[in-house]
Amino acid sequence: MGFEMRDSFVRREECKAAWESEVEFAEMARVLKALAVELGQDTDAALGELAAHGLGAALGVLAGQAEVSGVEADYLRRRALSRVEASRLQ
Repeated sequence: MGFEMRDSFVRREECKAAWESEVEFAEMARVLKALAVELGQDTDAALGELAAHGLGAALGVLAGQAEVSGVEADYLRRRALSRVEASRLQ
């Protein structure tokens, strides 16, 4: 019986980790899309790069398209604001 309880716990933790990863990816995509709109850039290119190669590549695409520095700092600022707004809703 102890073995079955352990398996149940492990599966639950795996599901929780997968859910948290999915929520984090959705948050990254939402913030990245808002940043692309703010910079007047194509959102599809940035989101496609996020899905294919990760956040660093997506920020690189935005920095290259906008030819501005500080894209990563802008992303981090927007993400922090997004988390503050989300915590107010809870």
